Amino acid sequence: MRYFLLFLLFISSSGIFVSAQGIPCANVANQILCADTPYEAASLEAYPFNLGCFDYAMTNFYTFETGSNQNAYMQVAINFSNCDYIDFTQNEVVNDSLFFIVAQLTPGADPCLPSSYSIVSSCEGNNANMDSTVSGLSLESEYVLIVGSNHDNSQFGPCAYNIAIGGPAVDLTAGASPFNITLCEGADAIATGASSGAPYSWSPEPENATYSSDSTFTFYPSNAGQTISLSAVSTIGSCTVNAPIYVHINEPIFIYNALTPNGDGYDDFWEISGLNIPCFEAAEVSVYDRWGQLVFRSLGYQTPWDGTNRGRFLPTGPYYYVIEPNAINVDIEPYIGIVSIIR
Repeated sequence: MRYFLLFLLFISSSGIFVSAQGIPCANVANQILCADTPYEAASLEAYPFNLGCFDYAMTNFYTFETGSNQNAYMQVAINFSNCDYIDFTQNEVVNDSLFFIVAQLTPGADPCLPSSYSIVSSCEGNNANMDSTVSGLSLESEYVLIVGSNHDNSQFGPCAYNIAIGGPAVDLTAGASPFNITLCEGADAIATGASSGAPYSWSPEPENATYSSDSTFTFYPSNAGQTISLSAVSTIGSCTVNAPIYVHINEPIFIYNALTPNGDGYDDFWEISGLNIPCFEAAEVSVYDRWGQLVFRSLGYQTPWDGTNRGRFLPTGPYYYVIEPNAINVDIEPYIGIVSIIR
């Protein structure tokens, strides 16, 4: 008997007697779920585990960490891959049921002992693809997500599925205000949710930006007529996470292509809408006749052109304009075109 006990001690200390292979709870620290990553393909192991409402013969264990977003929730998505059985009463193949629970592991405790866990969520399950919400998670904390089923793998093969997590508890949040601006106006951007002390970066780098911190800035986009996207990037635990912002930039100036200075009160002046805002207070508006002679120039556009040159009415026909916005905070190319006098 003494020699038998010595043999057990030897193979246990050599790592042969106790192995993590086939025991998913023992490998939980290496099975890390991150937001903003593709679905992870996995299969359940034949390892029973009983934790409160969670009591299943096949299981798998994952670790995830929460970030610094207040009062945030997490989404857990599980899609079936190949976890089915034959329903002999209906003579058809159907999905087996999958369940999950979220719990907190006592630091330093054995992850394979149910007594090492504090249950955080209810047991969620279905025999169809799931997208469930888990709330009440603490900030910047580590949790374990356990997936389970009573699938009979000896009779119906493996139970394969795909899993992903998301939501502000485990991801960054970011936003821009206002999200609909006019060229020359600025938008404020902010990102939150990273682990304490984790730096933020933005991709691509914002144009003409003034930073309050690496997560907060004001920027002035230079291309109108489009929606731009920037992504905040940082880390939560060992996970690299990101969140996009979107800002639509409208054209700031609308230039009418004709005026009819006949005194009837309609289109007697050349209208250029949007040019009288503070951003364009240094704008230069120049109008030339067909021979290239300057007939009108204005710094700013507080007094619209009435089709005269030094008080004398100009003949009908096309005239050529150059509008240099000279905008504050952002470079805007000159507007060049034709305006016609019609009588």
